[in-house]
Amino acid sequence: MVNITIPGYICEISEEEKEELEKLLFKFGRARRRAYSLKQKGYMKSEIERILHEEICLNSRYIKDAYHSVKDLPPHVTFGGLKNQILREKGKISKEEFHRRRNSIVISRGDKSKSGNLNMRLDIERMEIRINTGEDRKWIYPKVYIPKKYLDRYGHLLDGSAPYTVIIKRRNDGGYDVRITIDTQTEVKEGKRVMALDINAGHIDFAVVEKEKPKVVSVGRIGIHETQYVRKGKREYRVHQAVDKIGNIAKHYDADIFVGKLKTGKFNSNNKKANREVKNMPQYKFRKTLKKLERKGIKVVEKSEKNTSKVGKKISPIVGLDVHKCSAIAFAVKSISRNLFKNLITLLSVVSSNEGDGSPRGRRRRGKRANCPRPGLSIMRFWASPQSGYSAMPGSWGLSFMDGLKGGFTCLRVKIC
Repeated sequence: MVNITIPGYICEISEEEKEELEKLLFKFGRARRRAYSLKQKGYMKSEIERILHEEICLNSRYIKDAYHSVKDLPPHVTFGGLKNQILREKGKISKEEFHRRRNSIVISRGDKSKSGNLNMRLDIERMEIRINTGEDRKWIYPKVYIPKKYLDRYGHLLDGSAPYTVIIKRRNDGGYDVRITIDTQTEVKEGKRVMALDINAGHIDFAVVEKEKPKVVSVGRIGIHETQYVRKGKREYRVHQAVDKIGNIAKHYDADIFVGKLKTGKFNSNNKKANREVKNMPQYKFRKTLKKLERKGIKVVEKSEKNTSKVGKKISPIVGLDVHKCSAIAFAVKSISRNLFKNLITLLSVVSSNEGDGSPRGRRRRGKRANCPRPGLSIMRFWASPQSGYSAMPGSWGLSFMDGLKGGFTCLRVKIC
């Protein structure tokens, strides 16, 4: 199931219709606050809906939507936003303006049995939206504008064949934004390769690896330094821009995307600069934004990347790549086969990182078994980089892991301009 959001706004509305819409916004805002208050006091859903129906003049569908919009909110929520509350306390906005901003949204969930949406139904031919004012058989018909590219791409889903949710939100300048959300099924195909991401403060490193025979196809970096210390709107724009680039790369290589679950909130270091950089990483929003690639048929999987950084640090001096790219390679291997990743950890635990041929630490064996490979070390051939000292020797105990890792692949560096 994929969630698609179509943006738009009300472009034409009469004064009478605007007055009715403002009344609906006030009633719906009051219903949301009252439902939230009752839920915090321990009332059940059926009791809350009954009380709201008795106290507020709205139909049952709006009442259910008001409860659904607040049922998952945490305690101590400030309706209208903390910023507006601070402005009101400082006297920078009037009481009426604060109440107006508190009641600025109305939500109508879709219903397939009611031709998509009963309270707010979109008419594509006339480009208007029929809004129930909350009272019986009373409607308004404001004109709505939707960009042509969205109509061309998703217009067939707005004919009532699929349920869609409509959200109307008042802007501070007096206009009204419209958001139409559709839940639709999209076929997500399994890729031939794996594209693993290593998210860092200011950049994202990736590695593309074959699934059948673990071989590195490409590594690269996407610069996202502008997501660190910018305003919220620009940060979201840069995150979406980076996700689009990742989607293009994954589509080019026919790869599934694997991203790690980071817990930056628990990060604590004596270095204050490092704390700021890590906690400013928009990794949660980045992971959520990646889900939009499923609309293009690209598979996105969240998976634990435990121990991949440790493995990347050990691989880095051997293959001549930086730690982050090697961590992405290790993450890709872990995503393909956990057993192969465990074997790699075992191999690296007995090999010195500054040995180009992968010779194990400690005293060398002597006698007849001197040149015999150790059991379990022959997964595949591991080639060292020229930067790591000297090349692998035939018959040595060296790591046997990824064929052709030393530089026969494409190295990309993608930077957001």
